[in-house]
Amino acid sequence: MSLREWYADRELLLTGATSDVGRALLEKILRSFPHVKIYAIVRTRHGFTKDDRIKNIFLSPRFVRLRQEDPNALSRVKVLEGNLSYNGFGMSERDKELLENVSVVFHAGGPCDETVRFSKQLSRIQAIVVVRSIFERASDDRVAEAGREGGEDDGPVALVRVPLVGPALREPMPGFVDTLKGSTALIAGAGHVLGNSNLQAEIIPIDLAVNTLITVAWERATSKNVQGPVIYNAIPIGCTWSDLIKKSRQANRKFTYPTFGFRGMTSIVTLHWALVVLFEWLPSTLCDTILGLVGAKKRFLVEYQRVRDALRSVESISSRVWPVERNRVYLVQQRLAAEDQDIFPVSTEIDVETYALCAAAAAKKYCVDEGNISLIKIFRLLFLILIAALLFCTFFFNGYHVLAKHTEF
Repeated sequence: MSLREWYADRELLLTGATSDVGRALLEKILRSFPHVKIYAIVRTRHGFTKDDRIKNIFLSPRFVRLRQEDPNALSRVKVLEGNLSYNGFGMSERDKELLENVSVVFHAGGPCDETVRFSKQLSRIQAIVVVRSIFERASDDRVAEAGREGGEDDGPVALVRVPLVGPALREPMPGFVDTLKGSTALIAGAGHVLGNSNLQAEIIPIDLAVNTLITVAWERATSKNVQGPVIYNAIPIGCTWSDLIKKSRQANRKFTYPTFGFRGMTSIVTLHWALVVLFEWLPSTLCDTILGLVGAKKRFLVEYQRVRDALRSVESISSRVWPVERNRVYLVQQRLAAEDQDIFPVSTEIDVETYALCAAAAAKKYCVDEGNISLIKIFRLLFLILIAALLFCTFFFNGYHVLAKHTEF
């Protein structure tokens, strides 16, 4: 049975719908399977009800394509109040009864122990897919333990371990990103990174990560003679950090990120921080000082810190090798029908230069304060004029002193 035939009119349960991967997964499922119904566990937070939070997600830029293709798609999402840390998610018995026909559970964020235990109690469950980072080995053990608790068949658990999630490759639009994460900051050239540039770039486009989750659920449910948790390691973009930075240069020139970031990567700690202080922190401080003197809003140090915080996720993984076996995901793709492979690719050849260009354009459109763009141009021009003036003065006075010495003779 093909993947799309298998999903057809299924009922799914999604936890972590408000996370980056959860939002992307929700959009892809609604757009790809017009008869699938989704139950989403969401809790009221910061004054927003569960329904408010889903509506806000549906109105976000990520869902523009879906709203155009299927304006009523949100009607297929039933939002249930719940907390992933509580037994049974703290749901009412009435809400639990609504889940009696759920056959697939996607866990896209938060603690997973209760999600796995709860899902195994669903009478029609065929696949429980948990997404985790390949850099969090300790969490893998917890998923495995939860998957083996109770029941001789151990439960149809699939653990999908993903690299650092990056901008979209194709869907919902090429390069799409709506929040500044470390991978986006690196590609957009927003700041310098500490790491070994010769190692493989452990980044996966978010749409390929979502496709992996969808195909793994189908594969885990339809595989015969398989018991207990199965691990699937998602496939990264297929280049080194150095290649990614080099091939991002055109994107950095065309869609310059509005910071004083110095693009690049080095494993030399002192050199890295010298570059950060001189070319990122110091210019940001000077600009904010000038803005403060003229009574304007200070903004560059805030943006500097936002970029630094984002790049920490890259720096925490870019200095070492992460050896994982990815053959299982390649085999999943081979099992797919040709048309399903085109709609749900989990691995594909990527033109990194084009990918970076689209990502930088999206970052500038969705992750940047428009006011910063014009201001950064003004300050960069002022700094260039200042440097030119200093060079001119240095040349002029050196020439004057040489001429004066010759005159004395």
